[in-house]
Amino acid sequence: SSLGVEVPSFLRNLPPARGCPCHFRTMVGSSALMGWLSLKSMLWLDMSLLAPTTFGLLVTGFAFVLLALPQKWAATQSQEQVASTPSGESKQGPAVKLESLKQPSLHGTLIPSTGLILTNTPEPYPFENSNCEGNFLVLHRPTHDPATDKSGEYPYGDHFKGRKRLWELRVQFKVKAPVQGSLLVGIELENYVPLNAASKRLMGLTVSALKQVAGNDLYHSVGDDPSKGSGPHEKPVFMMPLWACDQMVVTPEGEAPPDVCDRNYSHYGLKRADDRPAFVKEMEALRLVPGPTYSMSFWGISQFLDCIKWEMQKIIPFKPIDFNLFCGKPPVHLVIYTLQPSSSGETRHLEARKNYYFRYALWSSLKRPSPEKIRELIPHQGEDLVGDERRRQALMSRKAGVFSTMLSCCASERPHGAAAK
Repeated sequence: SSLGVEVPSFLRNLPPARGCPCHFRTMVGSSALMGWLSLKSMLWLDMSLLAPTTFGLLVTGFAFVLLALPQKWAATQSQEQVASTPSGESKQGPAVKLESLKQPSLHGTLIPSTGLILTNTPEPYPFENSNCEGNFLVLHRPTHDPATDKSGEYPYGDHFKGRKRLWELRVQFKVKAPVQGSLLVGIELENYVPLNAASKRLMGLTVSALKQVAGNDLYHSVGDDPSKGSGPHEKPVFMMPLWACDQMVVTPEGEAPPDVCDRNYSHYGLKRADDRPAFVKEMEALRLVPGPTYSMSFWGISQFLDCIKWEMQKIIPFKPIDFNLFCGKPPVHLVIYTLQPSSSGETRHLEARKNYYFRYALWSSLKRPSPEKIRELIPHQGEDLVGDERRRQALMSRKAGVFSTMLSCCASERPHGAAAK
């Protein structure tokens, strides 16, 4: 009552707990207080701390300040630091907002980095390299929250409604020189990952499932074991021809290409699902040259790959598979490249043969790369991201410790004969 908290009548008559010095416990029902402390669940407080005395009020106030201020400080620091990084500037794409980092989501960065890349942004991210320039947009369902996913009340929720895809990548670009050879799209890992017999069988099932969607005309390699033989070594890759993309829009030079954030974007251009033979024929005949703008979308295999949960699904009925079983550890790279011809008859996708048009390293906020790797991926922003995560973990640990101390009298065993004071 000294804090203005109304105690329900049925709680006033509760007897004291056995061996507990409290006269009773009550539930703090103030939603404003609960929001200030950022606690999702109800909190039982030892009412001996809430006694209408100056000392009781001081102790209670100190505990609340101790819990709340570090979080508010950390949030303020994080917001200031993220806003000051290059990724927050308009020329680098949408600003990274603090709210976007609180919920589980897909994170990533270009190689080389221009900053942290988030999903479902209202504007695309620009990119440029020696081969092309353009912008791209990454979309992902909130698969960690089935209720929100089902409601469709999230950015681009109307686009995902009624569709099987879990994510979608839209890349819009102009090439700087005629593309020599076939443009390949797919997944690349950073290092060789040893697989035992069971993992190899799962890998075979996974590739078979992906082939059902992407077709048989693909290249898959587990890579070369660097411990066996000298280099050069091939990285693990799963690459598909251009016709394995799901949508293509070719805009002639001088005309405005479609906005990749347009809610009607899915209605533009050619789509593989509408007429697969015609789409394949069109893509095989397509020659990418300077001038036109090419807008391509990729989502076909996404129904098997949940990037937020960092798991594969629908490979084994009712049993998801951790990404790390095959990739070792995050990140995973979505890439677009061509291969230089080999005079020696080399067929492997060696780094020396690759000519990259797009490189995007991704990971889940639930399965982050190591702090050292994040600093390597995002040199000018990685330290802030690592610091934010450490502050969050330290804050949660501090909260748990304070409440454990506050409620220790109620949780610990006391002699049956001990009198309550």
